[in-house]
Parts: sequence; structure tokens; C-alpha cells
Amino acid sequence: MYYVLRTLICVALAAAGWWSIRLARADAAFRQHTPPEVARAIELEPENGEYLATLALQAEYTGQDSTPLLEEIARLNPRASAPRIRLGLAAELRGDVNQGERWLQEAYSVDRQFETRWTLANFYFRQGKTQEFWTWMRSALEMSYGDRVAAFDLCWQASNDAGEILDRAIPDRREVVASYLAYVLSHHRQAAIAGAANKLAKIRISEDLPLLYSATDAVLDPDLWQALGNPRPNGITHPNFEKAHIGHGFDWIFVEAPGVTHQSLEGHRIRFNGQQPESCELLRQVVGGLRPGTAYTLHWETRTQGIASPTGLAWRIDKTTGEVAASEDWSAGKMSFTPDSDHAVLELVYHRPEGQVRTEGSVDLRQVLTSSEE
Repeated sequence: MYYVLRTLICVALAAAGWWSIRLARADAAFRQHTPPEVARAIELEPENGEYLATLALQAEYTGQDSTPLLEEIARLNPRASAPRIRLGLAAELRGDVNQGERWLQEAYSVDRQFETRWTLANFYFRQGKTQEFWTWMRSALEMSYGDRVAAFDLCWQASNDAGEILDRAIPDRREVVASYLAYVLSHHRQAAIAGAANKLAKIRISEDLPLLYSATDAVLDPDLWQALGNPRPNGITHPNFEKAHIGHGFDWIFVEAPGVTHQSLEGHRIRFNGQQPESCELLRQVVGGLRPGTAYTLHWETRTQGIASPTGLAWRIDKTTGEVAASEDWSAGKMSFTPDSDHAVLELVYHRPEGQVRTEGSVDLRQVLTSSEE
């Protein structure tokens, strides 16, 4: 009995050694990557999917039909999507659309990740099947990761309707919506920005605020501004330059310029060191909630220190200009304007008065607000 067992062990070890040598020879041949050597590797290991896939690729490069090889790979790997995708695309290229669709659908049935969904979306795009395209594009984006620009580009090739793309392709997934908003901003697709931004705002993730405020700057949408937790625009936001100012949308933007310093004191102080440009913008706000064709008055209070008259400081809104007077005590100023839309850009600017050196001093601002003359 002992001798029989020892004999069986020796036979098993010999078989294992022989098989290991056979696999090593197959691997060595495959690593040559020439058609004859790959074919030799397959003779030694006929069910190796990697070898068969390489041989199929080599066949395609030489114009041969790789279908039988890919079908064999698919048979050997019932859970593999790659050979099924290749079979589907090859069938489509031959003009056999139905066979191509069958293989691609089978690829999805065994692998429901991004690639199979994306391949089906592209297939239906090429075939002009709109309903199926949107279904699979949305499905692909639900599983997407990384750079999604190619997917968004394809959506805009399929339709120029921003609403249709948002409704039919963009899922309620924060990463996808944020990527899409960044895409439409960078591609200057103005009609799509507000919709994408409002969709993202509903998800309410604080780290998206910079992107959402960039969208607000781009479209100046009162609904989006309100969705971000701000009061609906109605004249000047933060008339006394309250510290909670956002610096985007319908709020004050403190414009940085060489030689100019912004300080929050009683209201807002702008200090000049005499090295500022001869002309520069100092403050800006998009004033919202206006009624087109209605007469308004802009009011402000200022005081200056070390600034001669004329100051070179002026408010500008809707092609109307109001000079800021020199005064060491708080003094009021006003000007009238009539907007032609529901918002207007208010700016405080500096221009060196003729015959004067550049200003070195400061101006304080408060109570900047609008009133209707109706």
C-alpha cells in the first residue's frame, strides 16, 4: 500500500511539473507578441482568454475576421463584458445593427458598470435612437467617475436644448451635477447655467458654494441667489457694508487695485496711498429687484480725509454719474437713474482730476441705498 501511494504521488508531481513547464512555454511564447508565437501559446493553453484576445486583436490589424475568436472568448468568460462589447461594435461596423445591439445588451447583462452603459449610449447616439440614447446616457452618468467632459459633449451634440439635457441626462447625484455645472460654466453655455446651479443648490452641500456663487456671477439669477439662502434682490444689498457680505452675485465686490486698501470700519473705508492707477474701479454691485423704466434715486453718505476737491470719486449706474464731494464730516449725496432692466451695475470709480497729483487719503462710505420715485 505504501508503494502504491508513493507511486501515485510521484505521478501527480510529474504531471504538475509537466503542466508547469507547458504553462511556462506558453507564457514565453506569448511574450514574443508575434502572431506565430501567440498562436503557439494558444496551442499550449487553448482556453487562456488573454492569449485569445491578443490573437483577435492581431487578426483585426491584418483585416481578418476576429468574430470566431471573440465568440470563443465570450464562451470561455461568461461574466466578461469586453469581448461582448467588441463583438457588438464589430457587428455594427459590418452593418448588422441588430446583432450589434444584442451583443452590447448582453455585455450590460453581465457587467453593469460604467463602460457598458457608456457604450450603449454611444451606440444609440450613432443609430439616432433618441429615447434609448437619453436612457443610457443618464444610466452611464449615474455610474460615472473622473472626467465627464466627453459625456457632456455628447449630450450637447444630441441636443441644444439645455432643459432637455438637464432633465433627461443629468441624474440627481451631487458629483455629476457639480461636474455638469462646472462644464457649462467653462463652456459658456449661458442657457444651461441657472438650471444646473439650481439643481445643485437643492442638494445643499457647503463645499459647492464657491461653484454656485460663480454661477450666480455668470447669470445673476434672483431665484438662484435666493436658493443660496440670501434675501431676494431688492435694491442695494448691505447698504452699510455689513461684514456678512458675500462678494458675489447681488452683493458688494471690493475691487483690488494697486495702491488701494479696503477696510471695514463704520461702513466702509477706501484708502489711497498715492500709487494707485490714474483711473480704477473701487467698488461694484449688481443692484437687483428694479422695475425697468421706473425712476430711482441712489443715496449715499461719505466723508473724506486728505482728499482735495474735486475728489475724482464718482458713482456710476445705468449711464448716470454722481460725483462724491470732499467733506471731513459725513455728507449726503444722491443722483437719479432709470434702469432699462430688472438690474443695473453700480460702481464707485476713481479718476485723477486734471491738474492734481494722485490722491493720497481716504473716503468712508455708508447708507448707500436706492429709493423709488413712484
